[in-house]
Order: sequence, then structure tokens, then C-alpha cells
Amino acid sequence: MRKKIEIIILGGLLGMTTITHAINPDQEYILFFEKYKQLSNESDPKGMELYADNAKLHQKQITPDGIEQSMSMSGKKLKELFLENQEMLQKLGYTSNYSDVKVTRTQNSAKISATRYSTKNCFTDRDYYMVVSRGVDKQLYITEEYSTSVPQNLCKESIKDDLPLQLTFGAKIINKNLPIQVDRETNLEHVEAQGKELTLNYRLIHITSVDMPAEWVQAMEVNGVPEIVKGVCNNIKMKELLNKGAQLNLKYLYKDNVPLTKIKMTKQDCNI
Repeated sequence: MRKKIEIIILGGLLGMTTITHAINPDQEYILFFEKYKQLSNESDPKGMELYADNAKLHQKQITPDGIEQSMSMSGKKLKELFLENQEMLQKLGYTSNYSDVKVTRTQNSAKISATRYSTKNCFTDRDYYMVVSRGVDKQLYITEEYSTSVPQNLCKESIKDDLPLQLTFGAKIINKNLPIQVDRETNLEHVEAQGKELTLNYRLIHITSVDMPAEWVQAMEVNGVPEIVKGVCNNIKMKELLNKGAQLNLKYLYKDNVPLTKIKMTKQDCNI
């Protein structure tokens, strides 16, 4: 009789578990998202394990004048970047807060959408979502993620930035995509960060030092340099760095490595 009662109780408990799951079938995905938020905000490498290698990650950046720029990368690439920069990311300490979380399920996956607030620049992303799917090992993985950001800092009272660390991190990321042609005649070849100084090294693609008459060099100093300074001041990210106290050094070399000009810029150069 006692054995029969135990079986009945056990069966009842199992039944309650089934009923609980049926009442909230989104629970598994909600718990997954909670785990993601915690690990992501702690810059914990275990958070990278939540991404599938073939995950498609998209980010749209909107400038103040409404221009949209998009970039994409795979989950595998994200993991590589994280591992290379883990220490700096942990020191920077940027976090995101999520609200209005919604789960839309399909047979083997779910779309989790939310309003994401970034403490980095006080921007609210209302288009954020991730798609979570079950892998061959029956575990859940992020297979798609979409976010929106802005290049400028919207904080009324900005968090205290570690500018040297920020410059070092930025230079490391930029150098992975260099050299890159920035106009018809110029390549950006390397970026260096030291303290609060960021140095951008440019090289002319076609012109050597013997090709440039002295009067052309003088004309560049008189007319070209002010245009370069104006372009930097119109670049939102560059101007933000200057406003935080950074010094920007722009070095230009001829094709044959002979120095052409060097421009030093501080915040005051954009206030003229």
C-alpha cells in the first residue's frame, strides 16, 4: 500500500512538472536569455559558448544625419575578437539593460526581441532581437542577432572613460582591417595608440617624393591640411575622442616611405 502511495505521489509530481511547462512553454528561452545577459554584461568567455559558429550577427549604425551603415560577422569571428580583446573589454565594463522582452516560438527555435539600453553611450535600441535555435546536441544556441547603435555619445553625464584603454582597443580592432584605401590616392596602413595619443599612418598609393614638385607640397600645406582637419572634425567618432582629451596624429608618407606631412590635432582645432 505504501509503495502504491509513493508511486501515486511521484506520478503527481511528474504531472505537475508537465503542467508547469505547458503553462509557460517560453520558460526555457527566457532562462537562456537571462543567462546570456549575465554573461554578456560580465564579459565572461562562457557567454561566447552561447553563439553558434555559423551565427549571423548584424549591426546597423545610424548617424545624426540619418545615414545608415551596416556590418555583419559570423559567430566564429565574434568569438575570435572576444578572446583577443577579453581583458580590455572587461576593463571597459560596458553593459546593456533589457526590457519589454518578448518570445516568439517556432518548432525548434524562438525569436527573442527586447528594448536594449547601452550604458556605453546611453542609446536605446528598440529593434534588438536574437534567434535561438536548438543544435544537433539538443542545446540552445544564438543563430542570429540584430542590433542598432549610434556613433555619438548621448549620455548627459558620461561615464568615466579610460581613454588610453579605449584608444588601444580601437586601434587593435582597426588594424585587423588594414590596409584600406580611403580615397583614390591614399591608403590608411596602420594605427598606433600610446597613452592619450592616436596616430594614423597614411601612405600615398601612386606618388613618390620625386614626383611631387615643391610648389605642390606648399599648396598641400596651405590648402590640403585645413581640409583634412575639417574632415576629422566632421567625423563623429574622431571628434568625440578629441572632446575626451585625445590627441590625433595624422602622418602622411609618399609611396617611397619619405614623410610628406604630419598633422597634430586636439580639441581646440575643431573649435576654430
